Amino acid sequence: MRKSGRFVVDTHVHSQRHAAGAHLKERLQETGKKQTDYTDLSSIMQGMGTYDNSERLLYDMECYGVDMCLLQAAFGMNNELNLALVEKYPDRFAAYATPRKTLALGKEWTAEKAYEELDELLATGKFCAIGEGPITRPMSSFAGKTYDMSERMNELRLTMELGKKYDVPVTFHTGTPGGYPITHTGWPENWNPYWIHDLAAEYPEVNIIFSHGGMQGGYMEDLVDQCILVASNYNNVYLETGLYWTDLYYKALRYPNVGPEKLIWGTDWGASIPTQTRLGQHPQTFAMQIHSQGIAKHQCDVFGWSLKQVERLDISQDDVNLILGGNAIRLFKLKFPLTRMFR
Repeated sequence: MRKSGRFVVDTHVHSQRHAAGAHLKERLQETGKKQTDYTDLSSIMQGMGTYDNSERLLYDMECYGVDMCLLQAAFGMNNELNLALVEKYPDRFAAYATPRKTLALGKEWTAEKAYEELDELLATGKFCAIGEGPITRPMSSFAGKTYDMSERMNELRLTMELGKKYDVPVTFHTGTPGGYPITHTGWPENWNPYWIHDLAAEYPEVNIIFSHGGMQGGYMEDLVDQCILVASNYNNVYLETGLYWTDLYYKALRYPNVGPEKLIWGTDWGASIPTQTRLGQHPQTFAMQIHSQGIAKHQCDVFGWSLKQVERLDISQDDVNLILGGNAIRLFKLKFPLTRMFR
């Protein structure tokens, strides 16, 4: 089988899946709706259990020639299952650290407690980065309240301090898949990529990655444009591009000070974001959760769609190799058996 690149690394993967069936049935009885949607699912994600979904992940990796995946614990997932998979397949997986346990504290949560948990996780040396996203409050702690920018920026600085202490990349989530309600109050930097200008300037030694590069779903490009501009201004800011269609890659590639050296592939595999098709329109295909379709029950095939977008690029294979794996090897300090394989 011909692979898309020399060493293909998906830097944004969720190998766990929520055991949501019984919870969603209860939700239907409570609401009287005909079908549950992503808003229902998001409201119960944090409190339900997850299970190991790596059998499907490994199948897709083999199918599409993906050599390695970096695992993230978001929305009720946990670090322990990810580390168990890393220990079982050390050449195929690495894991991000996320302060999950303090999220269960609800109104007792503090940024300092989350910092301590994240510090303990990173001190083990078992994690390659911080994510998905920086230290974040549980939803129950800010209901009916509004962040002020200074307050949130100081919390983000705590995460940056840990990135500096342990020399690991820090991720900042950007965009929305369309179904899960990502609120401005809960995750304000998600909607304000320009805030990261300040952090990139204050912490030049910490590599920053915009998860989704501004495009997690739909086809509005305003957040993409903002992420590209920040990445262009700072040498330590990178764009995750796995949900970009081909023309978005070109937009980033041709922008001064970005190019293939600032792009890393990461698809959000496992996040239940289906690919939509609009024949004859632009873009003709894109990732998005549609409320009227209900929750996707099958394993959405994001590897196939995303790699197709990369393979359409008329650029050198050396450039492709950087995007699909070479940059990730350097940023996350991944093991690779040979030298001088990537520009």
